Amino acid sequence: MQFSYRARDKRGSEISGQVQALNKREVINGLLKEKYCILEVIEFKGRTALDMSMVKSVGSRDLLLMTRMLATMLDAGLPIIRALNILHQQTNNKHLKNILLSIKKQIERGLTLHEALAHYPHTFSPVYINMVKAGEMGGVLYQVLSKLAEHLEREREIRNKVITASIYPALLLVFTSITVIFILVFVMPTFTGLFESVGADLPLPTKILIAFSGFLRDNLPGLIMAVAGLVYIGKKMGQVPAGRYYLDGLYLKLPLFGRLHSRTLEARFARTTGTLINAGIPILQAMEIVEGALGNTYVLKALVQARENISEGQSIALPLQESGVFEPMLTQMISVGEETGALDEMLSKMSDYYDREVMHTIEQSMAAIEPLLILGIAMLIGGVVLATLLPVFDLVGTTPI
Repeated sequence: MQFSYRARDKRGSEISGQVQALNKREVINGLLKEKYCILEVIEFKGRTALDMSMVKSVGSRDLLLMTRMLATMLDAGLPIIRALNILHQQTNNKHLKNILLSIKKQIERGLTLHEALAHYPHTFSPVYINMVKAGEMGGVLYQVLSKLAEHLEREREIRNKVITASIYPALLLVFTSITVIFILVFVMPTFTGLFESVGADLPLPTKILIAFSGFLRDNLPGLIMAVAGLVYIGKKMGQVPAGRYYLDGLYLKLPLFGRLHSRTLEARFARTTGTLINAGIPILQAMEIVEGALGNTYVLKALVQARENISEGQSIALPLQESGVFEPMLTQMISVGEETGALDEMLSKMSDYYDREVMHTIEQSMAAIEPLLILGIAMLIGGVVLATLLPVFDLVGTTPI
């Protein structure tokens, strides 16, 4: 659900914004936690064009460019208001343009940059907001923004690599499925009528194909509904904490994809935690922020437990090792980083290592999967066509000339 709110901050300045939440109480609790004096909280029933433009997400490319440009302008000595004005004028993304204008107005009313960014959780993640906060508090905002831009760029590269690698096999499977269903549902009945009219003695592969074709024609609506039902059930399971936890754990155990997902999560954990620590954020707070950035509740539960153990005096590496969600090499390198006092540097090196691992796994997997997939598809379609034409060849062979 989407809500708009008006409130007064600690300085007494009036602020406003939009936020997504499960209910009105969650919005109020969040504002009270920030020590705001709440004036009004309204659920969006109908939205204006400006409202809509400010709640739509901004693409990763636009966010990356904005962050880099802002870091460059602040490094050059431009005041934050002027830098935001320039960004507002230069960006072509109308959603980001409206957000930048709103942020500028809020800063003019006395808010800090991270306080203004926090009004747009659909655009700026907790990692982004907390790093900006650390940069403002430490007086090194442009340096933190530069680090943040590097972080966003690496995340984008990995995500695009995974998506690109998935498109080709997915298209092949969709094309094959459509082709086979078309043959069985629309082409096969014509041949079945021909075979029955001449009383041909059908070979076993053709009999199996005809039976399957008949089953598919008679039950196609039901099969479509069953698939849609499974998708719906899976989606609903993902919305329930216990179901989401089960699905996330199952995904990590899948052959190939599970290993790839694990390496991606390890890279994200190492990169994000290292970047936050480097920005001056304490380890416990950094881990709490990272928990919301991983997107896997199975790993999240282990990290929450590890963070609680660390708060009770344990080292960082030991609880992570006991959780079992990360491979031993990562926890061992974290232990070395703790002992040497260079944890952020060690995490940065490990994130680079896991990024290369992800790239290598994708390239290696595609090199193995593509020929096997093409061969399997060729055999499937070839088998269907051959089973369809076998009786035709028999008829041609037995018909006197």
